[in-house]
Amino acid sequence: MIQLGVSLYPEQETPEEIENYLTLAQKYGFTKVFTSLFSVEGTREEIIRYFKNLCDAAHNHGMEVYGDCNARFFMEIGASPEDLSVFKEIGIDVLRLDLMFNDDRDVAIVNNDQGLGVQLNASLVTSVKRILDLGGDSKRIIGSYNFYPLRNTGADSESVYQANQFFHESGMKTQIFISSNVKGSHGPWPVSDGLPTIEENRDMPIGLQIRHMEALKCDEVIIGNAFASEEELQEAAETLKQIYVYGEDRPFYFPGLRNEIPIGDIERVLLRIDLAEDITDIEKELLFEFTKHNTSEYTHLIIRSRWGRFDYRPVPIPVRKCDKSYFEAGDVVIINGSVPRYKAEVHIVRKPIRNDGTQNYAGRIVPEEMFLLDYLKHGVCFGFIPK
Repeated sequence: MIQLGVSLYPEQETPEEIENYLTLAQKYGFTKVFTSLFSVEGTREEIIRYFKNLCDAAHNHGMEVYGDCNARFFMEIGASPEDLSVFKEIGIDVLRLDLMFNDDRDVAIVNNDQGLGVQLNASLVTSVKRILDLGGDSKRIIGSYNFYPLRNTGADSESVYQANQFFHESGMKTQIFISSNVKGSHGPWPVSDGLPTIEENRDMPIGLQIRHMEALKCDEVIIGNAFASEEELQEAAETLKQIYVYGEDRPFYFPGLRNEIPIGDIERVLLRIDLAEDITDIEKELLFEFTKHNTSEYTHLIIRSRWGRFDYRPVPIPVRKCDKSYFEAGDVVIINGSVPRYKAEVHIVRKPIRNDGTQNYAGRIVPEEMFLLDYLKHGVCFGFIPK
């Protein structure tokens, strides 16, 4: 399950603001705090005090603290790859290397004896592979993507998707940043224009950003700028509740089928749908309450969810007339009772298909979420939420 986090920059925030934000974040299930260690100016003692206070506050709210640092900060704070005790003194739980040393020092940091987790820049897959080859313990590593304060400089989704595959295949989790849309929300630098990893997320609502992160298979999602609104924190929490659902077993699922149909805890790509005006209550139930939609083997014409035809076999789905000659990309249709064997299958159209009367038009994926269809590969579960 995705774990959620917030970011704090104590050089710009009062203790009262930090405490209030952590209280709200904890209320909505957030468990991580990110901060930038090297963006703070001051003496060594001042820097330690700044971040120790932050870590104490976060720990009081049951949250882990991720501290971003670089080689220059190592020298300023009196740390070395062989001695990370100052970070333990501050209270950091996971140390993030903004840039790696690209030699044995990285391995020493990863395999530290202080019990610190270590984040490596997930965009630098070649460097991470080198650390693994030199003996870095993959169980101690989390891949962490950068955030991008400057508009038009963020990552693309495909690069993140490919990097995530590498990290997961190597037994490592990934962490990524999304952005609050609160005007004036800040990061560590004097720029206020969102703070996402992926450029296309910069102006998206929080809920859609999180649904995108689920489709990309990210493990931890951090709101990069502060302060997100309570409405955004609540939306994030409610989105996760919709993503993770449970699929009940049925006595009529025969052997073989039971290995294919989603049963138990299910993680879904969620799609917002603009419903047809004449859609029936049974069809709404099939879209929104049936939790076992998953993608069949071929998706070039339609994304096909087969399993409703088993659970809804005894339920009538009368033919509803639709004036469309062809269903278009993004249309959602339900096989009606004119073909009983396939009745209650749900299809999302990818390329125009002829309306032959066997499909009831149920609605249409909203245009701004059509990109999520690209993640519905064979076996991926999905679901719908109403517009």
